[in-house]
Amino acid sequence: MKTSLATLVLLVLCYSLQAFAVTLKWDFPNNERLEITRTAQVKFLVNDRAQNVYEERNIIDLTCYDSTSESSSVKGRFTVYHRDNGEEVFHQREQYQSEFAIDRLGRFTVPKQYYMPNLRNVPTLPGKDVGRGDKWSADAELILNNFSLPFKLTFPTEYQLTGIEKKKGSEIAVINYAFLIDMNLSGGKYPPDFPLKIMGNNEGTVWWDITQNRPVRMKEKYRIVFFFPTETKKIGTNEFQMLIDTNMKMYKPVTREQKEEEKRALKQEIPDGVDVDSDKRGLVLRLGDVLFDFDSAKLRNDSRDKLDAICHILNKKYPDREIIVEGHTDNIGGADYNQGLSRDRAKSVAKYLKPRTGMDKLSYRGFGADKPIADNATKEGRQKNRRVEIIIKLQ
Repeated sequence: MKTSLATLVLLVLCYSLQAFAVTLKWDFPNNERLEITRTAQVKFLVNDRAQNVYEERNIIDLTCYDSTSESSSVKGRFTVYHRDNGEEVFHQREQYQSEFAIDRLGRFTVPKQYYMPNLRNVPTLPGKDVGRGDKWSADAELILNNFSLPFKLTFPTEYQLTGIEKKKGSEIAVINYAFLIDMNLSGGKYPPDFPLKIMGNNEGTVWWDITQNRPVRMKEKYRIVFFFPTETKKIGTNEFQMLIDTNMKMYKPVTREQKEEEKRALKQEIPDGVDVDSDKRGLVLRLGDVLFDFDSAKLRNDSRDKLDAICHILNKKYPDREIIVEGHTDNIGGADYNQGLSRDRAKSVAKYLKPRTGMDKLSYRGFGADKPIADNATKEGRQKNRRVEIIIKLQ
């Protein structure tokens, strides 16, 4: 009887362990778009003294154009945004294009001509069934472009599956990870602007959708320190400390017919004086220079009704979409002046939209006179070029 009971307990235990074991893998369906929003609270220090506190955001749009049993080929853009401490809205700073492959374990193959993604192979999945408490390790890469030449760091990363959560019909694996960076460059054949040493560490958590086979969220605490020689022959440091929150969402492809239907529907709701268009950026709400007085970036009081109507539409129809406000001018005046005026006008509109929509993925940028839509040689053309466009990103 004792033997039978022990055998039964052992069988139940083995069954429980097998039932908990999960397979983690990447699955990126063809033609779908993954939007990754990474927001970092950044503290920059020089020689241990805080110099600046700001927010940096990356919005990464990746579309799968080919998928096999081994990997998915993706292409898209990495857009970097900046928001100083106390500012309300992010400003677009730079943008990178990229094209690379992601295998089923999350490892990247990136051609040399592309800088992004600069953090690669995090997370790398174990390639076998794992249960709660199981650990594995894999190499990760960080590409730095802070110096005269891009520089790649490779380092081991430790992972542990800490649990399984159920959310909205999906099973979510909770994976903790950590890595250390400790690279001594002194004595090597590096350009003179390179640091003598780089040290850093990252501790984070990934929430992985086992049902859909893709990540849904990450949180991480990241620190990296660069050591440089100084004129006094001492060692100086530049340090970045970051708290990073990342959210991922997959979007189905939007056909040309669907985009045209969205445009037709918008035209029925949009107030007079606002043109509706669509292009590769998405849906475009185009407002002329009636928003502002001459040579001013301050919104006119009589423009607010139009913007309030747009806020209502954005809240009702596009609450999860990225919204980009773009400012444009004609070619009268200097390039720097026009660039500043277009940026400030876009910022004014974005600041008006932000509290009235509550949208987090809202940013602005100015193009000056670089993107005319009409002939600047005529008065009518210049008037059309003085505009603010609100972009609703669909794909």
